[in-house]
Amino acid sequence: MSNETDLRFALQIAGAELAETPPPADSPLGKLRLFAAANPGVELSAGHVRQALAGTLGLRSNRP
Repeated sequence: MSNETDLRFALQIAGAELAETPPPADSPLGKLRLFAAANPGVELSAGHVRQALAGTLGLRSNRP
């Protein structure tokens, strides 16, 4: 089995699937991707993920 097959199987067991397209821009993952693209010198952290989930990522008053 290939690594991709193994990953797809593990995701199926977990009730998820490997996406073939980018996430929507308004989703937390989409917001993280856009933030990372706009800020190439910034290393993403758990704080960024929390802000993306809360919908506050990128707001000046909420820097991690």
